[in-house]
Amino acid sequence: MATTPTPLHPEFTFHFLAVRRSDLNDRPHRESVNAPDETTARRMLARDFVLLFAGRVPAQGVRHA
Repeated sequence: MATTPTPLHPEFTFHFLAVRRSDLNDRPHRESVNAPDETTARRMLARDFVLLFAGRVPAQGVRHA
């Protein structure tokens, strides 16, 4: 019987340098979104922003000791 490997971090926080498409005077700023991959993250923001990939970090929940 085959097993499906479970990723250690199924979600990531993706950071992008973004400029709003509808505002010609907008300054570049950071937009962040949680998603399982970069393609999904871009799809969440691409309608409103021109994006430049800036980084990916594992999404972490709050851990109580």
